[in-house]
Formats: sequence, structure tokens, C-alpha cells
Amino acid sequence: MTTFIEDSPRSFQAQWMKEACDLGDAEAVVLSPWLSPYPHRGGSGLKPGLIERTDELRGYGVEFWFDPMTHVHDMPGTRDYNYYSGYDLWGGTVADLTDGALRSEHVRKVFAVQDEIGARHLAPAPLLPTGLSTLSTISLDLARLALDIDPDAWLTISGLGPFWADGADLDAHIGSLAALTPGGWFLSFAQPTNDQPAPLTADQVFGICRTVRALSEHAPVYISHGDFAGLPAVAAGAFAVGTGWDKRQRVLSFQDYTLRETEGQGRWFTRPTLGGLTAHIPDRDGELLRARDAVLAASLGGLPAAPGARAAFSHHVNALSGIVARVVGANQSYEARARTLDAIYTDARTNWGSLRSSIGVRDDAGPWISPFQEGLRRYATSEGWTL
Repeated sequence: MTTFIEDSPRSFQAQWMKEACDLGDAEAVVLSPWLSPYPHRGGSGLKPGLIERTDELRGYGVEFWFDPMTHVHDMPGTRDYNYYSGYDLWGGTVADLTDGALRSEHVRKVFAVQDEIGARHLAPAPLLPTGLSTLSTISLDLARLALDIDPDAWLTISGLGPFWADGADLDAHIGSLAALTPGGWFLSFAQPTNDQPAPLTADQVFGICRTVRALSEHAPVYISHGDFAGLPAVAAGAFAVGTGWDKRQRVLSFQDYTLRETEGQGRWFTRPTLGGLTAHIPDRDGELLRARDAVLAASLGGLPAAPGARAAFSHHVNALSGIVARVVGANQSYEARARTLDAIYTDARTNWGSLRSSIGVRDDAGPWISPFQEGLRRYATSEGWTL
């Protein structure tokens, strides 16, 4: 009950993943046709093919999933088919789910790839804009088709912000899916940008929590690309959140599936995470804290032990998994989970003030804490608890 490491278009750091799993900070890797090639291309700096990669992970003893991420097709501006075009996942035109035969063939082909690499069955789904729509009907049909093949398959629910805040319509869609009793769930909340934290509103956090609470009664729930924004879902019953060394592994974002010219382009993400803030801070602020107030830095969970992306990732995944573990606890009740996370948020708000007083940086408790704590508290109130 910690984290999963999401796929990235960067050079795939299998050793980093193995280390995180060996330390207990992660328990699985999630591969995607958008971010890992199917055919083996070879060559310096190029990612290996899917078979070669999963053989490597298997050799390391690392569990892996293959997430078809069909919902990416519904994002505005999706054009990054560099890897995706190498997969055979459709019976007709790519992304065409207009009739039952095409949907059935898409599910069958996704499962065939998962069978080829020895991964569990995870069904595809569209990106849902609202609780009840044509796409929610397609989503329900895909789920039924998947479970007809494998009753233990996991189902996907991916939604835009308005979907998660859609009240009774959200509940109706979730209720229809839950009645199918799958083996488990992958949930995600798509965003226009990969800014962190994901700019969820309190209404959306409340809807996510209610959904996870209902689903987790009967099957495990994973929050894909959740990172710190997924913590309220953990309080509501999810067992793990997705993360990684790139922003695009921590947020499911439209902008990360627009046209990409080369493999692994862009700067490494090295912002240091401070668990006591439930956040990361700019590199320059981390160096300032290291130089001016080592005692405060240590009290907030410490800074990465060395410069560079690997140390930043290792520190981040350790801090995030530690918070997840605290919230999950030793078989804590739903109420105890919510109380634990609420206390973490309250402490983090105080810690942001201490950081500002110590080194004069901006207090970012607003975006990192406020909507998540407010949504969590609304969920708690709906359950009859006062936090």
C-alpha cells in the first residue's frame, strides 16, 4: 500500500524503479502504449520494446501493469502517436468506439497485449466529461465487454473536473459500474496542464472521495497519476497513488500528449519534496533552506541527499509513500484515515508558515492544501464525522 511508478517518455529508469520497490516505497510499474514502444528499436538512448522492457522488470522482480490509456484519445490536442502507432489495439479506425463490434475488438486487442507480457487485465475506457453522457454509456459497455472475457479484470474510470463534481449523475454512473463487481479499479482525473498540485476544486475532491469510498468497499482502488493530489482518495479507501520522476508521471495532463518531437526531451524535474509540506518547492528555495535552516529542513522530512534527478525522485517517492502509509495505517477505519490525513494537512499548513518565516519564501499552503483539505472535510461530513 504505497505507490505505483507511472510510465514516462524519458529514458526508462528501471534501476530507479527497482530501488524504490526494494525499499518498499513502490510496489509496481505501469506501462502505457503512449510512452513505451511496442517494437524494439534499439540504439543508444532509445527505449527498449515492450517485451524487452517487461522481461527486464520481471527479472528484477518488479510487478507491472499495461494501461491502454484509451482516455487520452479524448483529450483536446492529443497528437503524440510516436509510440502508440506501433501497437495493434483497434479493430477499425483508431479511437473509434461508435459501435459494439469496435468496442469488443478494442477490449480483445488490449487484453491480447496484456496476455502477451503476462500483465493483469485492465480494461480501456473513454475520458468522461460529465456523469451521464454518450461517453458514459460507452464506458459502461466497454466494462461489460471486458468482464465478459475476464470477470476479474480491473476497470478504468477517467474523468475531467466536471465529471468528478457532477453530484447525483456521478453517483449514478459509478453505481452502474460498481454493480459489475470487477477485480479492481484504476481512477484518474485529467487536467489541462501538468502544473502541480493538480488544480482540483474542493467539489471535485469531494466527488473523488465519495467515489473511492463506494468502490473500495468491494475491490481495491488505485489512483493513476495521483501523487499528492491523490491523498484524499487514499483517505477514502484507495491503496496507492501513481508517481514518478517527471511531472507527467504525477499529473494526467492534456499537454503531455500533444506532439513530441524527440524521446526524453526537456529538463529533468529536480524540485525537492518536503513531506512536512505535502509538496515540493523550487530548487532555489531548497538550496536556500539547506543553507540557512538545516534544523527546519530536517523537521520537514529532509532534502534530497544529493543533487540530480535520481536523488530527487528517490526522496520524493519515499516521502509520498510514507504519507500514504500513515494514512492507511494498520487496517485503519475509513474515519481514522480521514482524521489522519486532516491532521497531516493541518500540520503542513503550519509548516508552510514556518518555512516562510525562516527563509522568506512564498507560503503555498493555498494550492497545495486548501482544496484537498476542504474536499476531505466535506466527504467526512457526508459520512457523519466531524474533523
